[in-house]
Amino acid sequence: MMLFLTQYAKNFPTANKTMITMSSSPEYTCQGSGTPVIMLHSSMSSKEQWLKLSSRLNSDFHTIAIDLYGYGGCKAPKDPSSFTLSKEARRIDDIVTKLIGTEHFHLVGHSYGGATALCFAHTNPERLISLSLFEPVAFHLLAKQDPARAIILKLAEDISTYIDKEKHSLATEMFVDFWSGKGTYKSLRKSKRSFLDGFIKKVALDFQAGINEPLTIKEYQQIQIPICLIRGAQSPLPTRQITYNLEATLSQMETHQVDGGHMSPISHANIVNRIWETFIRSKQLD
Repeated sequence: MMLFLTQYAKNFPTANKTMITMSSSPEYTCQGSGTPVIMLHSSMSSKEQWLKLSSRLNSDFHTIAIDLYGYGGCKAPKDPSSFTLSKEARRIDDIVTKLIGTEHFHLVGHSYGGATALCFAHTNPERLISLSLFEPVAFHLLAKQDPARAIILKLAEDISTYIDKEKHSLATEMFVDFWSGKGTYKSLRKSKRSFLDGFIKKVALDFQAGINEPLTIKEYQQIQIPICLIRGAQSPLPTRQITYNLEATLSQMETHQVDGGHMSPISHANIVNRIWETFIRSKQLD
């Protein structure tokens, strides 16, 4: 659900002559030209997560990477107590409409960005050419009796408890290690740990939004567009189970599994991005 290496971009080559910056703001970056591809990042990440995928696409596509609420250049939501996945998706709708009007586009989302993309697709299926997802944390799609849901509810509760006690580093450690493996948080530099600690309150809202969203799995059936869904073989049970539920419910879907975990869009970027690039190019409108 998160990208703990949010600053990996500083080591990424920028001298790519095919990149043409169309427009940018603190909250989004646009590159290239052609059919738009909108990209939504994971929790504790930012629009910079998508530099590698953008570099594969922006010679033929107009890539638009957007910061979600509380990350990168976007401020936290004004009313946390009433924050929902639908509010996250509506903000994306506003930005996309401002940038490309009513033009159709491809939508890509990882983890929390994937849950937001699903919510957007349910409300605006007619705007999308395709939907590409890596393990959306749409926890509301886990059945109440599913052990995977119990795991997530316990994780969210424990993180909130630490936050309430102002133990932000412990909350962040729990979050990071759940998705990236025990000991990951402590292996980071102190400055990196402090940086990530600053996002943990928004992470709690991401859990809130993903768990409490009222949409049901059947309601997502109205998404009648091509979908590419990827899971990691080593990912935690909850997100793998969500992908199984979606795979059993949605039509026009192709699924892939990579030999990595929930952070495979970073740890196995070449593999994941190659799958998405092939899919997106194959779904271009005539």
